Amino acid sequence: MKISFITTVRNEEPTILRLLQSIKAQFKQPHEVIIVDAGSTDRTVQLIKDFHKQSKLKIRLFHKRGNRAIGRNFAVTQAIGQGIVVSDAGCVLDKNWLKRITTPLINQTADVVAGFYHIKTSNLFSQCAAPFLGTMSANLNQNNFLPSSRSIAFTKKAWQKVAGYPENLDFAEDLIFAQRLKDDSTINMIVVKNAIVEWTPPPNLSSFFTAIKYYTLGNVEAGYRRHLIKNYLVAIRYLLFAILLLTLSLIFAASLIPAYFIYIS
Repeated sequence: MKISFITTVRNEEPTILRLLQSIKAQFKQPHEVIIVDAGSTDRTVQLIKDFHKQSKLKIRLFHKRGNRAIGRNFAVTQAIGQGIVVSDAGCVLDKNWLKRITTPLINQTADVVAGFYHIKTSNLFSQCAAPFLGTMSANLNQNNFLPSSRSIAFTKKAWQKVAGYPENLDFAEDLIFAQRLKDDSTINMIVVKNAIVEWTPPPNLSSFFTAIKYYTLGNVEAGYRRHLIKNYLVAIRYLLFAILLLTLSLIFAASLIPAYFIYIS
């Protein structure tokens, strides 16, 4: 079975080379790499072209306006492989990722392979933001886990059965796509936990709230309540912690007032 790696980009200048380098470093190479650019205005396209010149990877670059669902569906239609693997700019692939995530497809023991991702945190803020934006490894339940398109593989046949990614959704399209694959009784989806990519959540408050806004809008638009409930529960835990911390701070501050007056008297 031929394997096509697909991804979509738009203004990914800071991240695209890390992704391409991690594809190049795979122990097993894809037959092709299809990149669909949605209209980058930075150096993303030029970086891809420069990388292609010095790499042995077969990179096919297309330009297609639209959201990620439109870009991914277009990429699948252009792919020569019957096996499709997907990840995103902003991710770095483990060297064994492609081999591990495609082996069940090649062996015909699965139609869809749900890989996983490790959340790389660069500071305390991103550590706190991670539970809102991803599944922590300790909380992975293989029975209800839905892969994001940071780490997933599927056959073209499975993609066709569910009519591809829902192009009416700008956000949460990959979760709805995965849910449709999982719900189809004729499609066999398995989880391969060690097919790992590395992903970094937003590093600051501004980018975090932007991500949360779009994730929430996407989940509402898609009617995907499970993630909304999860985010509400995590938010409540953080709010309660913040209230507790503030209360303890006020108690501590209040305890210092008598000492202060004793000191100045």
